[in-house]
Amino acid sequence: MVGLLLVVVALLRQEPAPPQAPTVGAGTESSASASDPGSTSRPTTPESSQPTSTPEATPTALPASEPTRVRLDGRGIDGNVFPISLADDGTLPAPSGARKDDAAWYDGSPTPGQPGPSVIEGHVTYGGEPSVFFELGAVQKGDRVTVDREDGRTAAFEVYDVARFPKDAFPTEGVYGNTAGPELRLITCGGSVDGEGRHADNVIVFARLVDDV
Repeated sequence: MVGLLLVVVALLRQEPAPPQAPTVGAGTESSASASDPGSTSRPTTPESSQPTSTPEATPTALPASEPTRVRLDGRGIDGNVFPISLADDGTLPAPSGARKDDAAWYDGSPTPGQPGPSVIEGHVTYGGEPSVFFELGAVQKGDRVTVDREDGRTAAFEVYDVARFPKDAFPTEGVYGNTAGPELRLITCGGSVDGEGRHADNVIVFARLVDDV
């Protein structure tokens, strides 16, 4: 159930219910401006060249290499990652078919460890069962996210924020905007589910590169 300014299909039945991240304004750091929630076009880079976050120290960026696996030890998150492209209509599809329970890296974003925000999406549930990012709402500041790459290196990121945003206030600049160094965004759905099976919110994890192996 993923919402990156995209058309998604959510589910009515979720048993057990996934953990819920705090909503914006409940002590989170996120302060990115929201964009038009009705847009389903390609995410665009903000015109400003200023970073949206400023880490105290920036580790050396890694060369390009696509992600193959994402893990959050202690949170029950461990999934394969595959690249996903925009559809012909300019929307970003959610994982489906044989890869419905895998995470998907948006191939229009940097690869994990490159400068800028690398974006990985995944379902919270699929077919009424927990999916790859079912526990994303339980992630906390300071948690470590590791992403294996095709070149054999593993990029490690530290979470600095996790929040739940209404889909009509998706923080486009905060997700896709320029950053001072390599960062990671993990995105799934959350919040209440309406009568048509659509989630009201997005759960978004914000993390910074701290190391690589």
